[in-house]
Amino acid sequence: MDFYRILGVGRDATPEEIKKAFREKAKKYHPDLNRENEEIFKKIVQAYETLIDPEKRKSYDIYISTERKRKLGDRINEVISDILGYHSKPKRGRDLHKKIYIKIEEGFSGCIKSISYLRYEKCSYCDGSGITENSIIKRCKRCEGKGSIKKLFLKIPCMECEGRGFLVLNPCEICNGEGRVKVQAEKRIEIPAGVSENTVLKLEGGGDSGVYGGDYGDLYLKIRFIKGKNIKIKGIDIHKDIYIQKDKALRGDYISFQGFEGKKLKIKIPERTSSPVVLKIKNEGYRDLEGNRGDLYLKIIPV
Repeated sequence: MDFYRILGVGRDATPEEIKKAFREKAKKYHPDLNRENEEIFKKIVQAYETLIDPEKRKSYDIYISTERKRKLGDRINEVISDILGYHSKPKRGRDLHKKIYIKIEEGFSGCIKSISYLRYEKCSYCDGSGITENSIIKRCKRCEGKGSIKKLFLKIPCMECEGRGFLVLNPCEICNGEGRVKVQAEKRIEIPAGVSENTVLKLEGGGDSGVYGGDYGDLYLKIRFIKGKNIKIKGIDIHKDIYIQKDKALRGDYISFQGFEGKKLKIKIPERTSSPVVLKIKNEGYRDLEGNRGDLYLKIIPV
């Protein structure tokens, strides 16, 4: 039951227009004038009470929008299956492969990263069908609705209808009949603590939209570490360069720096250090997904 049609107003009607339309309909169909109008008058009152209330109208608009899509989908399926005798097979969307760059420190502790990328998403206007209320569906003459044609000993998809068995006149204007549109997608990705470089994370449904009702593909993200000038990772060992003044190196002073877990580390430089020297600090390197901890190799460079 379409309340807008009962009152004779458009879907963008203002409250004043709804009140005016109700008064005109009430005068015309009031039961006092004709008892046979009683049921019609009840529907007019119900339509008015729904559309004049902002919350009720909002809920009703959502309902009829969903119902319109459902009925449209039913009509499309009925036309395709009963009249054309052909079903478009759902095709899964393409998987997408991207790289995501993180700092070594972010990989050590784990982090949340936001990414932005282009992908195909289902057209919300036609609900992914490419067909609207204004569309006309015709059997493909070239393949006679079969969706494929024979060429020598091969059976190949019909190029005219792209294997669907039918043509769509007046397709959805938003997606041009494709059933999907390219958009800038935004996703938040959880990077687990201890992830190693070149690990591939899978985000189900993060790829392109399918066609003809097919599922979304997946998104695969390859982890890459941002290369720092003074820090490198080899397996789960960390190699870090620290520059100090030559006179401090010769005296064998202590140096302090922050470790990956945020705690302050302090080590002593061997006396009379005049050239680069590598110091090993056990269990202060990177850790993997199983919790194994590497070592930290500090290269002390006097300058």
